[in-house]
Amino acid sequence: MAETRTLPLLRMEIVPVLRRLPAYTRLSWALVRDRRIRRRDRAVLIGGLGYLLSPVDLIPGFIPVIGQLDDLAVALWTLRRTLQVAPPESAAEHLSARGLTMQQVDEDLARVTRSGGLVARAAMRVGGRALQGAGRMLFRAGQQLMRR
Repeated sequence: MAETRTLPLLRMEIVPVLRRLPAYTRLSWALVRDRRIRRRDRAVLIGGLGYLLSPVDLIPGFIPVIGQLDDLAVALWTLRRTLQVAPPESAAEHLSARGLTMQQVDEDLARVTRSGGLVARAAMRVGGRALQGAGRMLFRAGQQLMRR
């Protein structure tokens, strides 16, 4: 029953972030090209975007949902960090040009983080039930062997 509540909660958290992905992509590209931002700060952003595209991840992409959430979290974190260290007028200009605010970036990073927690808790519940069922089966098998 709890798993049936997890999916709508996950959708509520992630859909707004996914709708803003095109704007985040354009924002990232503009920040990478902006010479007013220090080279090392642009390199961090490029690293975050590279992590998004890389097949080598902390949580592999073949793990449904959570494998994509970690990529999104890293990309949003590096974007947020770059905006924080950029000259304020540059950050404001780029955000405004894409119809975004720093508050939206912060909220979306928080949404992705919460979503990861939702998925992890649901997986633990399912995994716990599976282990509980396996334990019962082993117990019954052991009882049957002892009767023989």
